[in-house]
Amino acid sequence: MLIGLVSAKGSPGVTIAALALAAVAEDALLVELDPSGGSIEAWTGAGGDPGLVRVASGLRRSVASEAVVEHVVTVPPGVRSILAPTAGPYAESAVAMSRDRLLPALRRLEGVASILDLGRWSRSQETAHRVSGCDVIGVVCAPTIHGVEAARWLVEPLQRESSGQVVVVLAGEHPYEAAEVAAAMGVPTAGALAWDPRGLASLLTRGAGRGWTRSSLARSARTVLSNLTQLVPDVEEVTRAG
Repeated sequence: MLIGLVSAKGSPGVTIAALALAAVAEDALLVELDPSGGSIEAWTGAGGDPGLVRVASGLRRSVASEAVVEHVVTVPPGVRSILAPTAGPYAESAVAMSRDRLLPALRRLEGVASILDLGRWSRSQETAHRVSGCDVIGVVCAPTIHGVEAARWLVEPLQRESSGQVVVVLAGEHPYEAAEVAAAMGVPTAGALAWDPRGLASLLTRGAGRGWTRSSLARSARTVLSNLTQLVPDVEEVTRAG
């Protein structure tokens, strides 16, 4: 199962959403595919070569799941990840180099839900193809007039670019409710992720342990992931107990 998350200009929160979903899934892989640069390395202080660069290089020789698996790191603790370079030009190059090979390779990871942080998306980007092949695409936006207005213009281009179901993932629960946002954007919502700085800090510093699972962010992420999963045919529940 491939779940892609995108955002529009002025609608932050896509990396937090992807990280939270990966942290509550039973068996998941977080993949940073934001051409403007990855964030997890900077947030956690992780070192080493960004795995996405090596994955993209390996996929030039073979579309095999091994080209992905050998570059997975557990960052933050309990979350399996493929990290992108923090610098935009290097990240964009790695995303472009993966071309149409990465998503088929991820699909070969049996029983794994791949959560793709696709960053800010526009059809005019050279790397716009990165949404193609996703089973479901969540447009992450704040439930505000500005957030919804920026995000709603992505729906039709995303539907043309990918055959996956396009839905909304709300970053916060106020001031507008999910039903109101769904009506304004013309697509269903998968729910709202709680605004929970303490829960995010716990995940980044201590990992996906007991403290994290009790947070408001984790509880809301389980609901959102369950809703996203139901949009993909023949996929069983993938959220962790807790």
